[in-house]
Amino acid sequence: MEKKYERTKKGIINMELSTFKIPPSGDILVLTKRCPIGPQAAKRMLDSIAPNQFEFIQPEDDLIDAILVRRYLLLRIDKETLIETILEETKAIMGPQCMVSIKCEVIVTVSRTI
Repeated sequence: MEKKYERTKKGIINMELSTFKIPPSGDILVLTKRCPIGPQAAKRMLDSIAPNQFEFIQPEDDLIDAILVRRYLLLRIDKETLIETILEETKAIMGPQCMVSIKCEVIVTVSRTI
């Protein structure tokens, strides 16, 4: 008798947004196009504090210039989904000269019915 497994997978993203602080303490840094610190300078700053731990992403967007994401998050969630969520949630609270630091937790739940 062959066993059949039914598997469902659900992802939940919890994010906590706050004002950017030096040194950065979040998992994600979002920079607008007129932000006081440029994207390359932010990348160098994070690389000096946490070498090779952040991925640099420049989305095609009218407000957001760059997003720096801790690489381990991209192992847990699809990059496109994460970036889309970040853009959607941050644009509502950001002005043209803002930096936002995000503490992000990705929870993956798996259930099986046997």
